[in-house]
Amino acid sequence: DPSGVVPLGQSKFPDSKAKHSWLLLFYDKNNQKDRKTENYVSLAKQLAEVVLKKAKNSKNGMVFKIGAIDCSGDAMKFCKKKLGKNSDLPSFATVLNGSVKAISDADVLQNAKSLHDHMIDSLVKIEGLIVNVNSVQHIQSRMLSSAPTPGHPNIAILLLTDKYETSSLYASLAYRHRQDGFAAFGESRAKNLEMAKKFGVKKYPQLIALIGSEDKVERYESEALDGESLSKWLGKLSNKHFKKDNKRRNRRN
Repeated sequence: DPSGVVPLGQSKFPDSKAKHSWLLLFYDKNNQKDRKTENYVSLAKQLAEVVLKKAKNSKNGMVFKIGAIDCSGDAMKFCKKKLGKNSDLPSFATVLNGSVKAISDADVLQNAKSLHDHMIDSLVKIEGLIVNVNSVQHIQSRMLSSAPTPGHPNIAILLLTDKYETSSLYASLAYRHRQDGFAAFGESRAKNLEMAKKFGVKKYPQLIALIGSEDKVERYESEALDGESLSKWLGKLSNKHFKKDNKRRNRRN
């Protein structure tokens, strides 16, 4: 769909390994003239257009993806299994780490903005997705404390920002690369002076990679702060530091 809504089915349903977080519309195509169905389809398209526009029309750069599943015919059983037997169609649901959660709050379903805010709130609040780093000591205790994969350095990603809340863009970035081998994604908020001094930050936001320790740093140098550009940088880091070991694991599997 030109709006950015992705048609999905059972074979392409986002599971726990899916890169992106999803907001899905479950609907029955045979009831397209139903008023509620028309309204929900319109909401999905409006929201997709907004999110896609913010991503500069790059679907890969969207902070979350919007999909639609036609539940008519044989697909109804699959939809009911995902949503719950007593669920009604049409329904919106969030899909995070493979977990489907139907949205029943009427206030959330009121318009595209409320749907957007609900999805972002659900993404940002995923437990352990982003850790709060308030001091230099937290780098080791909260970000680099886990034992590294054999053959890998422990690499943690840290955002230093002047904001007081986690941005949807950073939450989306952490989610998209949560399975790439990074030890943790952390965030130092509100112009933390100790952290700024430690890493010589003069301009916010500053995104850095800690390669095994707080003293070995690779910085994101580009001026481009869109999702696709940031994701490419993380992809390069992953390929640079993890590629050989990943290949060995793949051969074993």
